Amino acid sequence: MYLDKLKTDRKGSVEGIPLQFMIMMIVAVAAVGILGGWMANISTPQSISDVEVASGVASCESDGSLSDIVILVRDQDGNPLEGGTVILEGLGIQMFVDADENGTIDEGETEKTKAVLQTGEDGKAEFTGLSITPPKGGFGSITVNVMKSGYGEFNSTEIVVVTE
Repeated sequence: MYLDKLKTDRKGSVEGIPLQFMIMMIVAVAAVGILGGWMANISTPQSISDVEVASGVASCESDGSLSDIVILVRDQDGNPLEGGTVILEGLGIQMFVDADENGTIDEGETEKTKAVLQTGEDGKAEFTGLSITPPKGGFGSITVNVMKSGYGEFNSTEIVVVTE
């Protein structure tokens, strides 16, 4: 019965629709504003983009002493990364140091430690006094891992070691 009346009623009414539409638009604009403000506060993630072995191929003497290794580290913008931890692993690599954990040096004494350094302001880590187990077959490789807190996952590369 009611449907029959609607078919014949030509007056029609849209009184409630503009108000509902206005409320819907206000809610949508507010939601978009909140999302836009929230997304504007999200910063670009920082990352380690480049780990370069500046010294190229490392050469190893028959006694296991290794040539100096210089590592260059850059961030996502190509700028030097200060404070990154650089770790050398493989071939039993160790670093000779003259100081104990307090920084005191006993004359004539050195100790072996893991090959771990921090990068400086220039993004470089310079490893000296390295020794390895000489690779069989004349060549081997050392893995370079670089990490820094707040810079996502670590980045790595490899150094070819050639026995002279």
